[in-house]
Amino acid sequence: MGAAGAAVAASALPVVPGLDALSRAAAATPQDKLSKLADLRFGMFNHFNLGTFTDEEWAAPHQDPALFAPTAVDCAQWAAAAAAAKMSYGVLTTKHHDGFALWPTAYDTQNVTHSGYPHDIVDQYVTAFRAKGLKIGLYFSIWDRTHTVEAYDTRHGVGTKEAIQPADLTLILGQITELLTNYGTIDMFVTDGYAWQMGQQAVSYQRIREHVLSLQPDIVMIDHGALSVPFLGDAIYFEEPLGVTSPAGNTYASLQGQTISDGWFWHPSTPTTDPMSKASILSHLADLEPKYTSFILNCPPNRDGRLDTNIVTRLAEVGAAWSPNTSRAALPTQPLRVEHPVNAVNAYATAFHTGEGPLNAIDGLSDKGFETCWSTWSLALPQSITIDLGGVWSGVSCLEYLPKQWNRNNSTDGDITSCTISTSTDGTTFTQVATPTWNGDRTLKFAEWTARDVGYVRIKVNTATGDYANIGNLRIGGRTTTPALRSRVLPGDSTVYRLTARHSGKSADVSGAGTANGTAVLQWPWKNTANQKWTFAGTGDGYFEIRGAGSGKLLEIGGLSRAEAAAAGIWSDDDVPQQHWAVTPTGDGYYLLTNRFSGLALDVTDGSTADGAKLDQQTYTGATRQQWQIIAL
Repeated sequence: MGAAGAAVAASALPVVPGLDALSRAAAATPQDKLSKLADLRFGMFNHFNLGTFTDEEWAAPHQDPALFAPTAVDCAQWAAAAAAAKMSYGVLTTKHHDGFALWPTAYDTQNVTHSGYPHDIVDQYVTAFRAKGLKIGLYFSIWDRTHTVEAYDTRHGVGTKEAIQPADLTLILGQITELLTNYGTIDMFVTDGYAWQMGQQAVSYQRIREHVLSLQPDIVMIDHGALSVPFLGDAIYFEEPLGVTSPAGNTYASLQGQTISDGWFWHPSTPTTDPMSKASILSHLADLEPKYTSFILNCPPNRDGRLDTNIVTRLAEVGAAWSPNTSRAALPTQPLRVEHPVNAVNAYATAFHTGEGPLNAIDGLSDKGFETCWSTWSLALPQSITIDLGGVWSGVSCLEYLPKQWNRNNSTDGDITSCTISTSTDGTTFTQVATPTWNGDRTLKFAEWTARDVGYVRIKVNTATGDYANIGNLRIGGRTTTPALRSRVLPGDSTVYRLTARHSGKSADVSGAGTANGTAVLQWPWKNTANQKWTFAGTGDGYFEIRGAGSGKLLEIGGLSRAEAAAAGIWSDDDVPQQHWAVTPTGDGYYLLTNRFSGLALDVTDGSTADGAKLDQQTYTGATRQQWQIIAL
């Protein structure tokens, strides 16, 4: 991927076919973009990919691309059926979770070029739908099981424990670049397999969002994390088959997805199964239109590459009976958002319920029935959570707070109703900047203050429904300007440090002054030797690589382990998350060292004070065995 990967690193705005200079220079306001989305009202989703030919809703990874072999792809027929139904847009599954691409991507052979139909279907799709005056949306699964851009999904028993590697981000950004530069104006970009597989700590939401908007400034971003309020993207997506639907009185610009047939992908039973009834489709449209929720109806093409007759007929029946309500009031003013988020690297709290620690507030993991959160359930308020932004950033002015959406007993308990927000540049001295009060109604919350330099944000929860706090997700950053990194918590490469455990006063030491991969890191009395000296180099996104001065190798937790008590050692520099550490001050001269991959803190095994005790990782509890003095030498 080397040459292709290098190409995506360029930050200059490329010339996109179909976009003139004026439209590239002056992006629409968020309100304008969401108003246009709400006015689309009715659209077609087309799940057409490898699963069409394997009779799978989620096609297995690493399958032979030759299995994809349509005989008569007819995107013009799909577009004509959409137009007949009075739809206004279409969304194509350019790549689903298995990783097969419907365009000739330069990144590997898992694409149409090497299939039984070696033609660019994305190009055919956008051409056909534009010819009918329809807007264009492209669906792109960030979760990619062939290329191991994934994490283990405990609910469905699929995936691996792979860490997201630098090459994975190269693939993601590179394929997005192809989709958003080769096919003219794209109105909607839909991501999936992200919020519920890896979250924004593993794959930076900020990095992807900024890249997408640099290519197509007026595009609307949507993610399929099926919560009733978004924390990723611009608009809400309600996934009806999961039981998530637009609520009464909804005024958020949104989409609600449903499938007309017996699955998202075509199955052998599809042509003989009665599609969703005309009455039901019309009922959906009548219900969703006043809620500013566009109904996106999935219509899966068959193995020839055409929509089955029963689907085409049903769409024509709907179009003959429905017209948009042009008298509907304009979209209400949409809530303010953190338009330019900073990727938080760490979080700690005064208290938390077992298994619901503070890192869950920033991990970006969320879906129906699967949502992480920081919770103080059973612990009385007030309680505080502190977010580390991985450095001091200028222009930080706001935060979004998402209450937990799927609460115990489906109640609203845990919604913060009043809090105090303070910021700091050093993690020690905090200044109060806002005291918001909110309704306990599970909706997205927003707080804003005068833009300032910020490295740490502390939220002291004063009151909440049920007298405990839940935070499903936080985003912190700027609303109108992009924050700029001003400084990091530690100086960079040239300074040498000693790491001393607070509880024992002993130093992190590479066992036997070893240099081999996997050599253990222990604690030992200070000897001023090279194997006890370390340098810190920033990763560029808020974390540090901690390098042994004697070995030249990096401190890591071996074996891609997220387990409690997994041992620390040294390893060659592979620029992977298990070698990245958040360095967060405790406020009294010590630091927490939190592993990026596991979210666990560097710790001395069992709190031992003995010479030679091994370093490992544990959930942070505030114990002195997990606090480190970082002394410049």
